[in-house]
Amino acid sequence: MVSNGLGLWLSWRGDLNPAVVQTLQDYGGMHLASERDQALWFFFSADAFLALARLAIWAKFNTLAVFCQVIPAKLLFGYKRELSVAIDQTLRAQNAIAPQEFEIWVHSRAKDMGTGTPGLRFESVRTQTGLAAAEWFTMTADPRLPYQSSLGWNVVLKPLGNPVEKAFQAGWREYFTHLDQLLSRLKCKFIIHDFFVMFPVDNLRQLRTWCKELLQLVARLKEEDPEAYWPCVVAVADRKGLNINEDLPKKMRLDWDQLVPDFPHMSFRNAYLLGEGFVVHDVRFSIDHSSMDDWCNVSLSADGDAGAGLLPVEVSNRLVTGNSPHCFYCGLRNHVLTECPSRQLTTLDRGIWREVALLDFETMNKGFKSIDSMLAEGGLEALSGALRQDGIPGILTRAIFSINSAMQLRMMRVMWLTRGKDYPAGLDELAPKDESPVWSLLEMFISGDHIAVDKELGQQAVKAPRDFRVRTLNGFVALERGDHARALSLWREAEGLSPSPLLQAYHQFLQGRLMESQGRYQNATTLYRQLVRLTPGWTDAAYRQGVCQVKMGFAEQAVGFLNSLIERDPHFFNRVLLDPELERGHIQLLSALNGPWLEAESRAGDESAALQRLRTEIYEWFPEEHDFAKAALERAEKLGALGEVNNYVSFITLSRGRERLERDLHARVNLETKELKARFRRNMDRLAYIRDEAAWFPFPRVLVDFNKDYNLCAANLNWALQTQFGVAETFKKAQKVGETEEERLKGLEGKLRFLRIVRDSTLFMLILGKTFFWLELVGLLLVLVGLPLSVYYGERAGAEWATGLLVKEKWQIQKGLILILSTAALGFAALRTTLVFDKKRNKLLEQGKKSSSGAKKKKR
Repeated sequence: MVSNGLGLWLSWRGDLNPAVVQTLQDYGGMHLASERDQALWFFFSADAFLALARLAIWAKFNTLAVFCQVIPAKLLFGYKRELSVAIDQTLRAQNAIAPQEFEIWVHSRAKDMGTGTPGLRFESVRTQTGLAAAEWFTMTADPRLPYQSSLGWNVVLKPLGNPVEKAFQAGWREYFTHLDQLLSRLKCKFIIHDFFVMFPVDNLRQLRTWCKELLQLVARLKEEDPEAYWPCVVAVADRKGLNINEDLPKKMRLDWDQLVPDFPHMSFRNAYLLGEGFVVHDVRFSIDHSSMDDWCNVSLSADGDAGAGLLPVEVSNRLVTGNSPHCFYCGLRNHVLTECPSRQLTTLDRGIWREVALLDFETMNKGFKSIDSMLAEGGLEALSGALRQDGIPGILTRAIFSINSAMQLRMMRVMWLTRGKDYPAGLDELAPKDESPVWSLLEMFISGDHIAVDKELGQQAVKAPRDFRVRTLNGFVALERGDHARALSLWREAEGLSPSPLLQAYHQFLQGRLMESQGRYQNATTLYRQLVRLTPGWTDAAYRQGVCQVKMGFAEQAVGFLNSLIERDPHFFNRVLLDPELERGHIQLLSALNGPWLEAESRAGDESAALQRLRTEIYEWFPEEHDFAKAALERAEKLGALGEVNNYVSFITLSRGRERLERDLHARVNLETKELKARFRRNMDRLAYIRDEAAWFPFPRVLVDFNKDYNLCAANLNWALQTQFGVAETFKKAQKVGETEEERLKGLEGKLRFLRIVRDSTLFMLILGKTFFWLELVGLLLVLVGLPLSVYYGERAGAEWATGLLVKEKWQIQKGLILILSTAALGFAALRTTLVFDKKRNKLLEQGKKSSSGAKKKKR
């Protein structure tokens, strides 16, 4: 296959501006090779001139020293789609000196493709030294024109299937929700006609993004949410005058029924324009491909399949083969329904898959060989005996019977007692067994007396018309008697009588299982989907959807669905290995699971080493007697034991457990770091309070030991507050510092109490003395002045007491008055000091703080 076009040779010095590469790609350039400050590109059309025109305009405002030479070229495709370019011999051996500015040289034969493009001007120039002896032109561009790329495409997407079917309507509607979000994010305006989704794509970058996002969306939905995926065919055609309208799918002249779903179909030219990251695949629309306009499809490039090979698990042939149809209860074919060993089981074995997770492939194969020998000797009775064994054969047999435990009679026993509304929590919320006759009828049914049980259940239905248990058991009676239609009807009645969503889901499960056993896989899948919506936690219903796909022959399609379940719950990996109903897709499933198995196995060694490092890290962060360290080391010990078991679930449990333990360790360190920081801040506040209180102590020489402890405590707390505890050694040191300084602060607070007593006592005495002094002074003035005045005015008034007092008792009266006034002054001073002491003390402390802060500001 050959395509004529334009070759573009670039030469520069130093580093090439990324804008050059991006512009050439946006205008449809294919990068073929680069070496020593030069590169070769290929263009299918004259858009090469438009790209160079844009770069020439950009170079007028930015430094861009690049030599560009446009030459005629041919792109060649080999048998294996290897690319090569054909250029005239005279043009291959050229030398060009990197210019000081952006230069565009055009070969005379290449110039014809650019002639007529508005804004472009070609001027003939002489050949430079080193260039081929040919007619050359330089190209200049008018900066007033936009030079938009001529590239453009129309994309048409069509969903597969019959639009009348409900499955199509539901599946396409769900898928289109994701598709609409993708189109909105890419700002693509679309129309829909007859389920064809059509929209234009204006540039190559948008086309590349669309194809990549679409393929990633399909892959993601297949892996993460298969229910939201619907197969669609996609075609991308050059615009070439075609408009987006209702007739576009017809004008594209495509046989839509031949297109492969999910992969965008386009011409080889457009496919190779997408560049790196895509793989081009042939489609057989014609005998051979002779033109770049022929159709192909593209996918995202990926490494080779690492999952080649089969897992070495060999399930017993006698266990999974037989002449009977798949048993409703257990899925095996080596017995009929009424002889199923699960009918004798009374309790659910909910821990069986944890036991299987401790078995490696070699142990499993040995166990299955033992089971095969037992069945060869003892038949069905040996299978019942294996269910009661404690060894490896017993574990494997119980695991196989637990796959379908939701459809067995032992689950019905639990459902009759449950009071819960959700699965699996409802299995633990059980009521005591009542006196209803259904329990005795169940035992009669297990013994095989179907006719008598059916008669008794009919009478019981009249006595207790709202008891769903009667319909449930009667449905199983009809099932074992071969009346599937009646069983389905009875279970529907029981569903309507069920008082909780869990019981309704259980009866839907029975109906879906019955449809599945009848080969009505689509109907069964629909019921399972409803069940998942009703009880999202009941993953068994989701698993049955994958089983139905395998039974229909779509094992490859079921792989993605089952892988999503395995990611959600790794125990589904072992369930897929052991499920006898997946025999039709046995090879495909074992091959598909080999990839996840190899990945988990390769990670197991790294996870074990990481777990050992985590143990060391725990010791580094916490002392061994720490509560968290004890619990974490115990968890690490259990996880380490899982790494020794060659089982997928053990490996995944090790990986997830190690990650969870590491997160818990980091979370605990972060929590304790925050607590330490908060603790240190509280202690610093306590220390600041101690400092402020001790600063008012009137006898500084007594504070030598106090100041020594204070300074040491302040230094340690400042270190702790300024240090980040991101290093284990620092973290442990901070823990010890926190404990030490806590004790030191308690000692300082004890000393502070004594200092406060001395300080407050001194202040009290000063206030008391000051008050007493002024009261005493006022009292003495009153005595010394008031007494003589009293005597004087008394004599003038003729009072006899004044004359006798003046002569006889003058000094005695003064002494008495002074004594009385002093006593009163002392009492009043004590009372006043007591009342105003707190106010005075707080005021003095506040003034001291203000003056201290003011002095600090002046120093700054």
